[in-house]
Amino acid sequence: SAIPSQPVLSKKALAAIAVLTGVFALLYASTFKDLYLAWSTEEDYSHGFLIIPVSLYLVWRIRNELIHQPLQPSNWGFVFLVIWAAMYFLGYVGDISTFVSYSMIVLIFGMVVTIAGRKIAQLVLFPIFFLFFMIPIPSEIYTMLTNPLKLIATSASVWLLHLMKVPVYQEGNLMHLPNYSMEVVVACSGIRSLISVVALALLMGYVTFRSNIRRSALFIFSLPISIFGNILRITVTGLLAYYVSSEMAEGYSHTLAGLVTFAISFIVLFLGAYLIQWIVPEK
Repeated sequence: SAIPSQPVLSKKALAAIAVLTGVFALLYASTFKDLYLAWSTEEDYSHGFLIIPVSLYLVWRIRNELIHQPLQPSNWGFVFLVIWAAMYFLGYVGDISTFVSYSMIVLIFGMVVTIAGRKIAQLVLFPIFFLFFMIPIPSEIYTMLTNPLKLIATSASVWLLHLMKVPVYQEGNLMHLPNYSMEVVVACSGIRSLISVVALALLMGYVTFRSNIRRSALFIFSLPISIFGNILRITVTGLLAYYVSSEMAEGYSHTLAGLVTFAISFIVLFLGAYLIQWIVPEK
């Protein structure tokens, strides 16, 4: 008769996971409600709906490696659990939602290290790290990023329009054309494309390359690509407003220009990955 296969996890381990999952749900139910609200109402974070499914897929990709790794519970996990407790306490007492949200990811990693061990934790490190992209940027950092990005995008777009002999005058983050005035607001700062392109670059590097040097090169390459894509969108909008009509700079045309320039950024990023594969040696 066939010998029955042994379960990968013992009954005690399964019970512990069930208890921890229940505690996790109780602690972070309100946090997920806030995240869902941010993903639903703020366009800068609408990509948040995709992050958890992508992270789960990344774990599923390496399921064979995970299955063949023995469970080696590690006391190092308690270090992360202490860090989690401090972050959660500070966030809860100080009403700092970002701390509470970030502590959730620290807790997940700490539980993996404690229950499964360092080798398995190392395998799922990136899928867990990728979860950070579902959390909105703290408002202070958001402002620090968007204000310089608005000025950079405005100045670069004005420079490109001058090269194309389009009369335009810059006043801060305002662009004055003969027939239209454009304001580069927070939504046009490029923070949305920056987050999306950087997340895509990290994901592409993780899936495509085995070398951390190549992955880092692709990440660095993604930063100017995302900024240039936004500059291109603003420049195209200015050209449409000047040569066609001011209505072309608003509404559907404005949204379409954003989608097209994001697609161009993705293509350039994809080509950059191939270029890095040729230039940067594998180690």
